[in-house]
Amino acid sequence: MQAPPSDWKPGDPIGYIRSDAPAFELPSYRGERYDALVPDTLDLQERARLVLHCMTETTNPLADYEIYGIVFFLCNPPQMQMDWGGPTAVVKFQEGVPLARMICGSDQNLHVERRWMEITLNSQADDGLIYTPIRGRPWTYRRGPRAEGPNEGQLLVPFTCGRMLSTMSVYAYRDGGSLWRDAVRRLVDGLVDLAIYQDDIAYFWPSTMEATKEKPSGSSPSTSGWGGGESSRVPQGLVNAYRLLGYEPALPLARKMINYLRKYFFAEDGAFWNGPNNPIRPHFHSHTHSLQTMLEYATVVDDPEMIDFVVRSYEWARSWGTNAGKRTGSAIGHAAGATLLGYFPETLFDLEWEASEICEVADMISLAMKLSEAGAGDYWDDADRWIRNMFAEGQITSTDWVYRIQEIGLVNPDVQHILPAPVDAYATGDRVAERNLGAFGGYSSANDLFPGHGAGITHCCTATASHTIYRIWERIQRYSAGKLRVNLLLNHASQWADIDSYIPYTGRVDVKIKQPVDLSVRIPEWATPEGTRCEVDGETRSPSWDGRYAVVGSVKPGQVASVSFPIPTRTDVVHIEKERFTLLRKGNDVIEIAPPGRWCPLYQRQHYKESEPRWRKVTRFVSEERIEW
Repeated sequence: MQAPPSDWKPGDPIGYIRSDAPAFELPSYRGERYDALVPDTLDLQERARLVLHCMTETTNPLADYEIYGIVFFLCNPPQMQMDWGGPTAVVKFQEGVPLARMICGSDQNLHVERRWMEITLNSQADDGLIYTPIRGRPWTYRRGPRAEGPNEGQLLVPFTCGRMLSTMSVYAYRDGGSLWRDAVRRLVDGLVDLAIYQDDIAYFWPSTMEATKEKPSGSSPSTSGWGGGESSRVPQGLVNAYRLLGYEPALPLARKMINYLRKYFFAEDGAFWNGPNNPIRPHFHSHTHSLQTMLEYATVVDDPEMIDFVVRSYEWARSWGTNAGKRTGSAIGHAAGATLLGYFPETLFDLEWEASEICEVADMISLAMKLSEAGAGDYWDDADRWIRNMFAEGQITSTDWVYRIQEIGLVNPDVQHILPAPVDAYATGDRVAERNLGAFGGYSSANDLFPGHGAGITHCCTATASHTIYRIWERIQRYSAGKLRVNLLLNHASQWADIDSYIPYTGRVDVKIKQPVDLSVRIPEWATPEGTRCEVDGETRSPSWDGRYAVVGSVKPGQVASVSFPIPTRTDVVHIEKERFTLLRKGNDVIEIAPPGRWCPLYQRQHYKESEPRWRKVTRFVSEERIEW
């Protein structure tokens, strides 16, 4: 990284486009708390608490709590560094933090959240757009930035504006007042004015990652694979502004930007392109996030054609391994292994080994759930497999392994990421492992959270995963008009019922009823209706069936509905990203993988081989608020 200017020192004031922020209140996160003894199985409330810890601890108090966006494990001591990507990632953290708090109720580092909100207001100019300052933030000079806006030294990044629209929409929804609602409207109007329109598409010039207000005649949209694909953050923010706040001017620009994405970055069959008609090495996350945006837009405006396109593209992405074999001439298909674990690589059709960013896994889970809810298919089992495996295993839930890396020795060392021990002005070596507890990996292999390649963590993945934790959480059980549907058999607490999942120790889930409901429980793909047993307070009840849902029927507060079925154990030999693995699975959970990983080996789940669960005491939290996300 470029050396800091001689006149800069850590803690220097940052030159925001506004010097003062309007006064506001940070609404408290209210809800009911109570202790419970639950099976020691996957609990997303605990995972939300961990990711919240990471997002608010990996920050620099001397830089207005900007995040250290990259974590390097292959140095001694481990380091975190700020770089130009910080502003594009911190807005994703800003979105994820309130969502995580609504799951777990934690008030850890509320001062960080409040300061981020103040900075958001300080960064919004009179034209409504969000500007990223350079003054006081010299690490941004890696971009070779331009000056733009009323004050010298401001970056205009539509990507950041789009992400901020989603974040500010959450603030406005929670606050209920006019401050954030007006800020959202002004930002939408600013983006509408900034965009360039050509026929049925819209874009920013010269790109979404760095724009100017110039609109030269004859300009053309960026068709670079990664930068162009990242444009989806803007229409997603526009859709959220409409969906949560009803601001209609957001929709026309959202549609034209989606048209731009489909025209240049997707084939008609849904295949991913790295620019027009270029199938080589498309960026997976850029495309799957684009699909999420398309689906959210299509659901809001009721566009069946666009939903059908998302289905085609999702199914193409799900079978990427088979496509890769055809494209590269390989005799090895990867699709089976990928769909069992949820292993999706950063780029496709590469002859070299590609790591799996958790961003891609998180996106595919979100798509599977949202398509299922939209009635476009039944993909709940896709979501269940990927949640339980690559997604759950991709989160750092212990840190002792970080300090053993130097003892183990480097594997395939990448000189670029073996840094010298001295920590420079843009980095820190302070409690790096502990502060990153709850982070999500950005370079995972099928059997190791950190296989010795790459930096270690890029917090884009942590932020994206935090959003997906909330999406999973709110969809585990859904209530509407007296009917409660349990879609995913995971531990969960709500105002309607608490779910205790024994899976994968044994095939059983208990639903403890709090309000009178008609209950339906979806059984997983490895269970059969014939083998399913249902009891209410210990008395057998014969359910009717609605597809994969066992319709238990009317249940009253205080009753416990138990649904059980045999859980199979099986062995699969699969190829995942050019490597061969043997998986031992119990239900959908991989409980062992061979060969094992070396640095932070995944699937160390020998306790799941038992049929009786371990138990643990937890404090459950049921928020008074929910947001559709």
